[in-house]
Amino acid sequence: FGAFVVTQTSLSSKHHSPSSSPTMLLGTRAFPMNNKTARGLIRCELSSSSVSALQQLKKSAIDRYTKERSSIVVIGLSIHTTPLEMLEKLAIPVAEWPQAISELCALNHIEEAAVLSTCNRMKIYVLALSQHRGVREVTQWMSKRSGILVSDICHHWFLLYNKDATQHLFEVSAGLDSLVLGEGQILSQVKQVKEKLRNGFGMVIPGLFEKAITAGKRARAETGIASGAVSVSSAAVELAFTKLPPGSASSATMLVVGAGKMGKLVIKHLVAKGCTRMVVVN
Repeated sequence: FGAFVVTQTSLSSKHHSPSSSPTMLLGTRAFPMNNKTARGLIRCELSSSSVSALQQLKKSAIDRYTKERSSIVVIGLSIHTTPLEMLEKLAIPVAEWPQAISELCALNHIEEAAVLSTCNRMKIYVLALSQHRGVREVTQWMSKRSGILVSDICHHWFLLYNKDATQHLFEVSAGLDSLVLGEGQILSQVKQVKEKLRNGFGMVIPGLFEKAITAGKRARAETGIASGAVSVSSAAVELAFTKLPPGSASSATMLVVGAGKMGKLVIKHLVAKGCTRMVVVN
C-alpha cells in the first residue's frame, strides 16, 4: 500500500547515553525504539488510525476490482469509421454467431459476449472481468479470425463502457446509428442476437439485448422515425425513381448491381413500386 523510508540511528552504546534510546525516523516524525532492535530487526507498532487507513486502502482496492468485474464493453467498427473492405473481412455470418460467442466467452477475462455483425457494422458486446485485458483479448481474437492486424483494428474501432455501451446499443436498435435513420432491418438483427443468446450465454448481456429490443419497438411506435424510406435498399429505389421521367416507371428497365442480400431487397422494393423489367449484374 506504499513505502516508508526508515532511518535508524546507531545502535552502538558508545554513540548514545544509557538514558537515551535510538530513534526510528518515519517520514518526518521520530519514534523512540528500545534495545530489542539490537538484532537489526525493527518492529513498527501501528496505531489504530494507521490500521484504519490501511483497511480503507485495501477496501478501495477490492472495490475497484469489484467494479471492474461488472464492466459492459462494446468494441465496435461501423461504416461511419471503417472501410467497407475491412468490415467484410471482419463479418461473421449469422450461422456462426453461436460459435463466435463460445470462443469469446472462453477468453480469460470475458464472462459473457454477443456478436452483432451486419453489412454496415461489426460490434462485439462483452461482460469483462477486466476492461483493458478483456478488450485486448477480444481484439486479438478478431485479428486472428479476420487476418487483420490488431493495429489496423484499433485505428478504426471505438470503445464504450457500461452506461455509454448500453445507450449505444439502444440507439442502434432504434435505428439512430444506421445509414438511413430509423432503419427497420437492424431491429430484426438485434432480435436475432437475442435468439442466439438463449442457450446459456449468461444473464447480463442477454438482458441488455432484451431491453434494447423494447427500446427499438418504442422508438418506432411512439415517434415518426420509421416513416418513409427506412433502409438503404428502399432509399436507393426511391432515389432511382426520382431520376425517371414521370409515368415511365412501369416501362423502365432497371439495372441492379449485385445479387447478394442487398440486391434481393432492392428487387423486392422495385417490384413493390410496379417495376417489371430488371437486369441483375453480379
